[in-house]
Amino acid sequence: MELLKVWGPLLALTLVGFIIAYQFVDPAPPKTITLATGSESGAYHGFAGQYRRILARDGITLNIRATLGSVENLALLRSGAVDLALVQGGTIGNNAKGALQSLGSLFLEPVWVFTARGIHVRRLSDFKSKRVAIGPVGSGTRALAITLLAANGINAENTTLMAETSDPAVDGLLAGAMDAAIFVASPQALYIKRLLSAGNIGLMSFGRAQAYEKLYPYLRNTQLHQGMAGLPGNIPPQNTQLLAAVASLVARDDLNPNLIPVILSAVTHIHRKGALFEAPGEFPTAKFSPIKVNEDARRYLEDGPSYLYRVLPFAAASLVDRIKIMVLPLITLLFPLFKIAPPIYRWRIRSKIYRWYAVVREIDCMALAGDFPEGLDREIARLRQVEQDVAHTTVPLSYMEEQYH
Repeated sequence: MELLKVWGPLLALTLVGFIIAYQFVDPAPPKTITLATGSESGAYHGFAGQYRRILARDGITLNIRATLGSVENLALLRSGAVDLALVQGGTIGNNAKGALQSLGSLFLEPVWVFTARGIHVRRLSDFKSKRVAIGPVGSGTRALAITLLAANGINAENTTLMAETSDPAVDGLLAGAMDAAIFVASPQALYIKRLLSAGNIGLMSFGRAQAYEKLYPYLRNTQLHQGMAGLPGNIPPQNTQLLAAVASLVARDDLNPNLIPVILSAVTHIHRKGALFEAPGEFPTAKFSPIKVNEDARRYLEDGPSYLYRVLPFAAASLVDRIKIMVLPLITLLFPLFKIAPPIYRWRIRSKIYRWYAVVREIDCMALAGDFPEGLDREIARLRQVEQDVAHTTVPLSYMEEQYH
């Protein structure tokens, strides 16, 4: 009973401190998030399907929103219609940087310049007066194509720039309805594989790739070696110099931070293996990002998952990670409370015994003075009553010696 009287208020005070501290804990991560990708035939959409399967294992539902491309993805992010977006390098304007953050660069997307049969070009400037598909409005392909073409003196006034999506552009190119088509896509994209396998379609080599790399920091110089896309068919039949944009995973600044480890775990599982243009372990990375990289994401990409996320399931690790903010104030509160509790308990137990010494001392004083104002029998009766009361007082065994005294 005494334990409850001592520890009860202390535990109640601890509970109040726990409730107050919990107000500063980050909210639980949402169970559903939305990712903006690109066309359903593109690599972005294919990768998103792989992310979704991995995230489902940790109880996270990933909704995939097909779009026209990176420009539309960024608009959806800024409006709050999606939580995440796959974004092509070179499409993030300065007006978007303040509200967005990068969760890392994921892979390279080569700039593919395919030409129809009979069309021979060495540079983008050779496309003057020709029919060139550069992607629909809202796509990252169109934004980058316009930038590169403009740098070579090509614009809508001297060239027919066609706003075709990927599949119609491929069909038109194969049918001879256009002279060239520009795509920015992973080699995993189905329409890229289709064009590389077409015997009557040419692939332009960027002879000045180093110059583009210096002029545009979001582009990297890479090479598609002979037979790299298909050894049996020797695709391509010769080494081809390419430019590649870096694709990034971009999020809003208000993304729940507890989602970052599980999201990066999924993308790391997919992209760490490397591909045609990426060495194993090269991606994902905090490098090459055109906007600030989230600090939690940077630590994950550079050092791997924290100890909590290595040894615990996501739900448990997330909970512990969120409540760790409570540990320091609770320890600060609990240490003095637990330190004063034992002395308070001892004092309460001993007070049951020591309070009788007041009566004994009073009678001793009367005996020393030889004066019992109410008579000796009265004081003897008081002593007997004290003895009886003490005998009926319950104390722990460790205090029985004092009770017997």
